[in-house]
Amino acid sequence: MPDPIKLPESFSTASVARRLGVSVPTVQRWVDQGHLKAWKTVGGHRRIDARSVVAFEAGQGLAALADRERKAGDPVAVLVVDDNPDDRDVLCALVHEALPGARVATADNGFEALLRIGQNPPDVLVTDLVMPHMDGLEMLRHLASASAAAVRRPLIVATSSHRPDEVARLG
Repeated sequence: MPDPIKLPESFSTASVARRLGVSVPTVQRWVDQGHLKAWKTVGGHRRIDARSVVAFEAGQGLAALADRERKAGDPVAVLVVDDNPDDRDVLCALVHEALPGARVATADNGFEALLRIGQNPPDVLVTDLVMPHMDGLEMLRHLASASAAAVRRPLIVATSSHRPDEVARLG
């Protein structure tokens, strides 16, 4: 986490969106919902309080899951989805390094992942985006759909060998 003393006082909405890996409208929604502290400049532009961004990051990521695991004693449940066994093994090793003690399950494709999520929703979902049959993007769309609203939504980490512009083109 960056040293709070060295942080600027505020960020632009666009810089917060880049930092958190979300869209500008998502950041605006989080401001409106009170998750991020902000104000408007004389010119009408939003400025996001830097400390609220750091606090939000800390509260939303893997650190929060690891902290919950320590307090509750329950291991963090992680589902790794990748059709390539070697890549899946690497991802599992990275998860174990980031979250020691995590309970890691695997799935070979989006269909199997959706079944596993329905049976035992994970805290973290790590998925490849490009897979045969049902790819990671289609699986994520199913999770986001209204029919999946009853399923607890995990923290999602998506992996891909594609460049960001290629992923954007895929949807």
